[in-house]
Amino acid sequence: MSLQGVILMGGRSSRMGQDKSQLAVSSSILQYNNLSAATQHAKEPRTLAELAHSKLKYCVDNVHFSINKNQAKLGLANTILDEYEGEGPLSGIISSLKATKSPIVVLGVDMPLVTIQSINNLIQQRNWDLLTTTFYHTQSNTWEPMLSIWEYETLPCLENYFDNGGRSIQKFLNQFGNQRVPIPNSEEFTNINTLEEYSNLRLLS
Repeated sequence: MSLQGVILMGGRSSRMGQDKSQLAVSSSILQYNNLSAATQHAKEPRTLAELAHSKLKYCVDNVHFSINKNQAKLGLANTILDEYEGEGPLSGIISSLKATKSPIVVLGVDMPLVTIQSINNLIQQRNWDLLTTTFYHTQSNTWEPMLSIWEYETLPCLENYFDNGGRSIQKFLNQFGNQRVPIPNSEEFTNINTLEEYSNLRLLS
C-alpha cells in the first residue's frame, strides 16, 4: 500500500488573522531547511503550503492538501476537503484517510522548520503493526502529531473516537498503541499561530 503525504492546512487560522498556508517563506526559513542542497530545486517555494509540499514530495508517493471550503479558490492540485470543518486536525486526518484509502504522513502547514531528514527519520522508524508512528517529547510526555504517520487501519478507531465527541489528538494517542519516535531537535517543531511568532521565525538566523 502506497504512503500518501497530507499537508494539514484547513484550520481557521483565527489567531493569525489570515490563512497561514499562504504566508510568505522568508530567506531565513529557506536557509534553515537547506532545500537547495537537499533537492536541487528549480523553483523555490513561496508560501508555507508550497514549502511543506516541497519537502513531503521527496518522501512519499503523492502529496495532498487537506483544505477547508474557503481554500478551494487557491487552485491547489490534489486537495481533500475537510468533511467536518472547524472540528480541529482530527477531522482533517479522518477525511484524508477516507479519501486516500492509504496510510498517510501528516505534516502541519504551520511547522515550516521541519526538515526532510526528520520526515525520512519518521518513515524509517515506522511500525506497521501500530496505529500511528509519532514523534514524542520525552520530557513533557506529549506527542507531536503534526508530523506523524497514520495507518489506514486507524480509521475505524479514529471515527469511533470522533463520533463520541473526542477531539484531542493527545488523548486519542494516549489510548492506543503507537510507535514513539524521540525528537532529536525540538526547534524543528516550532508551531506558528500568531503574526508575532511568524515575524520571529522570519528573523531566524
